[in-house]
Amino acid sequence: MKRRTVLSLEQALSLPSATLRFAQLGWRVIRIEPTPGGDGLPGDPNRYIGARVGADGDASDEGDDRRSYFIAPNVGKEAIALDLKQPAG
Repeated sequence: MKRRTVLSLEQALSLPSATLRFAQLGWRVIRIEPTPGGDGLPGDPNRYIGARVGADGDASDEGDDRRSYFIAPNVGKEAIALDLKQPAG
């Protein structure tokens, strides 16, 4: 199968689950996430739902934004934050 690249404006669970399948097939999936909004939190709001999963598996890593709800459907994907309201991104 030819390797393909998918640019995805995704959030919630449906589209991240669908593009996960592309990543599992070896496609390059690039998530386009928002820059920090009014709440000051960068990226997909789903990063902040669920149990915290630290880099070493320690759930007490307070500075880590990786949560179980976000990680599961986004394994193997790349991400970039873009402000689509600004010409420079």
